Amino acid sequence: MLKKLLSVITLLTLFSGAYAQDFTIDAQLKPRYEYRNGFGQLRPSNADMDRPENFVSQRSRLRFLFNDKSEKFRMGVSIQDVRTWGEINHFANKDRGNLHVHEAWGELLFTDAFSAKVGRQELVYDDHRIFGSVDWAQQARSHDAIVFKYEKSFKLHGGISIATNGENNFYTGINQGVANNSYKNMQYLWFHKDLSENVKLSALAMNLGIEQDKDPNNNNRTDFETVYQQTLGARAEFRPGKIGVNAAFYYQMGNTGVGAAQQNLSAYNALVEVLFSANDALAFTLGGELLSGTAYDAAGDVNNSFNPYFGTNHKFNGHMDYFYVGGRNPRGGLTDIYLGATYNMEDWKFYGRVHSFMSNAKIDDGNGVEQGNNLGTELDLNANYKFSKYISIQGGWSAMFATDSMQYATGANAGGDSGKFNNWGWLGLVIKPTLFTTKKKEVSAN
Repeated sequence: MLKKLLSVITLLTLFSGAYAQDFTIDAQLKPRYEYRNGFGQLRPSNADMDRPENFVSQRSRLRFLFNDKSEKFRMGVSIQDVRTWGEINHFANKDRGNLHVHEAWGELLFTDAFSAKVGRQELVYDDHRIFGSVDWAQQARSHDAIVFKYEKSFKLHGGISIATNGENNFYTGINQGVANNSYKNMQYLWFHKDLSENVKLSALAMNLGIEQDKDPNNNNRTDFETVYQQTLGARAEFRPGKIGVNAAFYYQMGNTGVGAAQQNLSAYNALVEVLFSANDALAFTLGGELLSGTAYDAAGDVNNSFNPYFGTNHKFNGHMDYFYVGGRNPRGGLTDIYLGATYNMEDWKFYGRVHSFMSNAKIDDGNGVEQGNNLGTELDLNANYKFSKYISIQGGWSAMFATDSMQYATGANAGGDSGKFNNWGWLGLVIKPTLFTTKKKEVSAN
């Protein structure tokens, strides 16, 4: 079926070659084996439940890109199937749905500098801290939005999104909260300017409307209320030579919760890292990131816990995903001091990083007994081999050396045994061929 579809598309594209159109079809196959024995949360204290897991997940993606500048239009569609091997029996269940649309957008090109991109699309800005594609996750992340873009001497993007649970005649409430990083509506502005070849600046402002239920046990739609949270911040990159500096600061304000649970939000995120290139192959990174938190015994109407919302959080605070991934937002926040190195050798790339984690705010055991702020140390090691033009082989191993405080600080997955050896390993393929491409044919004026 796929071969027939590609054959038809190829013939249609060849016949349309006389027009000012670019058309590309590419694919991605991404199987990944994982050994989890303390990934995302400490191994359980109960010996009967403390059993490592092995599985293979896979993304199969097909993407179509169309560009016709003469008609001032671009379009992209990305369809993907995401599954775990064995999730669907070898005699497939026809009612099991793993296939979905990752992206489906059209972009109107009003001028060479101004456009509007409408539909389901990835939103990626700067270092992925607030908006990222989350490409590590097999399903990745995309939004339903309209994004206005101006890109000339500087870049200015403005995005708008609304979310409902269907085409309803009356308001029903979608009850999407902070925990799963969903929203009722969103608006943002992003600005970027290259001041020089060595200095780059960005700024971001986002307003997020999150729907809350005053009474989760009551289906009365008048109990739903949308609370608003704002994120304001900036990022700078400085690359004068072998030494570079990245710095970023974001502040969050607004409200969380409704009714008696309502709190004022006042939180921040700060990052500073120094990069050093020893030579063309070897580079080092020394950095620190602070995500503010709320003391566990804090009383009152203020919430100081920062939320990176839609970032590619796997990239930042350790590859074992103990923090800010999958709803694991620690109430006490996080201080992350890290030292890393990368080494490139022909078709090989090696990566290593050590993280030292501390709670930003006071934590306790839930019974009022204060715990130390030191959460533990994580070691991440990765390797990437470019096997061919379209294929890379990737793998990694990580270990978390946790303190007793970790079991009280990891958000939704609190608990576990810090005395056990927590580790994780993975091995995967990334296959990304271009199946078909045609560039526009210049049409003679005669």
